[in-house]
Amino acid sequence: MNEHPNVERIKREYQAFAEDNFEGLGELFSEDAVWHVAGDEPLAGDHVGRDGIVQFLRKLAHDTHDSFMIEVHDILANDTHTVVLAHTTVKKDDDCYSADEVHVFCMSETGLITEAWGFTSEPEGRGQFWF
Repeated sequence: MNEHPNVERIKREYQAFAEDNFEGLGELFSEDAVWHVAGDEPLAGDHVGRDGIVQFLRKLAHDTHDSFMIEVHDILANDTHTVVLAHTTVKKDDDCYSADEVHVFCMSETGLITEAWGFTSEPEGRGQFWF
């Protein structure tokens, strides 16, 4: 069975983030994409537009001194959605956040990300970490 093309697209997104290639990362999002972050921590809210999303992801990397690590376990994809099962570990100062996460992406017909959500197994831990 062949891998769906959206699997490769999402792999490129995670690789670009890992390499601090924010210009390349931005190319994977539509101009009007939205990244939703649930919760009440400082990063929560809707990050709107390609530039807004790139700024948000760049801030994540900067605030965590580039310690933000995502171990991808599996990627499931079809023409309209891509789901990533992952384990995330982030260190900031003396604190550490580590949790299983699910990242959900809506994909356009051209393969660009139009909407994204992240869900964590440790919502309280994530909130405490970012405060």
